Amino acid sequence: MNKRFKSACASVALGAAVAMAQGGSSASITVSTGPHKGEYNFAPTEACVITAFTKKPLGLSVVMQAMDSSLSIDMPNLDEKHANEIQIVLVIAEGRTPNKKGASSVTYEIDTRPDASLEPFQRAERANKGVTGKATTTLMEKDGNALLSFSGQTATGVKLEGSVTCRKVV
Repeated sequence: MNKRFKSACASVALGAAVAMAQGGSSASITVSTGPHKGEYNFAPTEACVITAFTKKPLGLSVVMQAMDSSLSIDMPNLDEKHANEIQIVLVIAEGRTPNKKGASSVTYEIDTRPDASLEPFQRAERANKGVTGKATTTLMEKDGNALLSFSGQTATGVKLEGSVTCRKVV
């Protein structure tokens, strides 16, 4: 087992068995291909949750908002065996489109979580799409914070790379 990953999991588990950062968590994601190429940053105002629900292992969940985008990450199991099982959803606002009410948006998604790791409502939301795209992740602990880095590609070939810092609340 990767010692850094094992150490990060142990530190996160000990320091944040049910930790929720009330602010201070941040994220950045880069879209390196496609029409929405660019960097999307999320200010340290959102909460990041690292917890174990019922008999499930320790997992990470975060939803962040910015003026032009939103980011959702779900990693149901923070151990090395399941390190690349993650859902990343980036929604980018495109602004108002002529002759249409409201703003339009585009969604980029990578979902490598196996059905067995999902709750029934999550399987229903996925609605037979199955695994989409591919991703690799790195989790480490630094100064009491959980740092998650990821890189991947959507099923349509759009490359995403980013990181989330989940700040520990004491």
